[in-house]
Amino acid sequence: MYGVGDLGFNWMSSVETYYYAYFLTNVAQFPLTFVTFIQTIGSVVDAALSWVYGIMLNKMKPLKWGRYRSWLAVLPWVVPILYLFQFKKIGSEWVAAIIIILGTISSHIAWNIPFVANMAMINVASSSADDRNALSSVRTLWTYLARMSYSYVGPGLLAFFAAKMGELNSYAATAFTLGCVMAILYFTHFILFKGYEESGEEEMARLARQAAQRKEAGKKQAEIGTAIASNPQILGVLGSYLFYMMYSFCFSAFAVYYGKYVAQDPKFMTRFLLISNITAVLGSIVSRKVAKKLSSKGTYQLALLGIAALYIIAFIFRETPMLVIVFMSLGGFFAAFATVMTVPMLANCAIYSEYKTGVNCTGAVMGFLNIPIKVAVITRGFLISLVLGITGFNASIAVEDASPAVKHGIAIGFTVIPACLLLIALLVITIGYRLKDQDIEKYSAEIKKRNAESMK
Repeated sequence: MYGVGDLGFNWMSSVETYYYAYFLTNVAQFPLTFVTFIQTIGSVVDAALSWVYGIMLNKMKPLKWGRYRSWLAVLPWVVPILYLFQFKKIGSEWVAAIIIILGTISSHIAWNIPFVANMAMINVASSSADDRNALSSVRTLWTYLARMSYSYVGPGLLAFFAAKMGELNSYAATAFTLGCVMAILYFTHFILFKGYEESGEEEMARLARQAAQRKEAGKKQAEIGTAIASNPQILGVLGSYLFYMMYSFCFSAFAVYYGKYVAQDPKFMTRFLLISNITAVLGSIVSRKVAKKLSSKGTYQLALLGIAALYIIAFIFRETPMLVIVFMSLGGFFAAFATVMTVPMLANCAIYSEYKTGVNCTGAVMGFLNIPIKVAVITRGFLISLVLGITGFNASIAVEDASPAVKHGIAIGFTVIPACLLLIALLVITIGYRLKDQDIEKYSAEIKKRNAESMK
């Protein structure tokens, strides 16, 4: 059942992924300069804070129910209230822009901390590379089930609230509703993980014993920064994941534009989301078996290359929307591989750092996964505005009057640019990550041995 919380999280965040840019341009009808300003400022601040959350979880005193598990119950409940303001146009353009930016920043802070804690629980609850792959695989399964079902949940809620309170307010209402679902399902994770993590009191007692042992032996405890700096493999995973997330956000944001201006089919988004996420669900199920043959890194590399090739083919057939859906949905199958393997590779980095330094920096390392996501959000807004601006896009022009240049540019943003980003990600992971799964097993055994000896 691990990952049911991610079902709610992805339903919630999909409102932003698929409709934020569209809400700003076509619903709130901000000029493109305002759209760029709103998305960039909110995203830059969010990205600037993203590295803090994991370090905070590792440095601060653990709460009652554990260092990581506690946060699954504490913060998610405030997210819905903050998140709705990201989709509210209140007052003049400048006032509305400021409110939206503040809603973006505050809601993301409130959900990033439990998001990091949720991922850190993979290391807490697992004892082998296969365990980590299994937990990440089932989490990814729930993630893609969320995206698949969102093709009905999201548009369905938007249509329901639009009929009740108008299109302008329907996005805020949808964001609030799915934020509440996220909070409830994250609390389900809190319940599911009972007994897997030591309580705050137990951890403090263990840390006190270890500190006394180090003092008696005349040793100093390494800092978290030292543990992280000792492992450049972290940068390899994060660098590659940055370009992977740029690909993900880029094609997702352009999907609604492609459906409206190129396919000119109001049902395109529903079909595309449903079919591509069905294939991704299948990919998440298969990924663990593939990883046993190729390793985490090999499976990840195969995924990036496969998606890039399929997206280039989709561009060639850009005038045939059904073929575009087919090829890009096959890409979704491989995308599940990449999504599944990212977390275990980063978990391996945390284990390697602890093996080298004796410092458990799982929360900090997992927290760094937020940085590529946030930076990718920034580039998403920039890429969308850049491509639409170059093509001469104007939201006030009727769909049927859109120029060939606009349609061509949207197709490039939907397929070619994401494919190029994936090839860069492939190059980075190939050069920057060299840990082997079998070596990680040895490091984990050594860490367990050390912890057992400290308890004597």
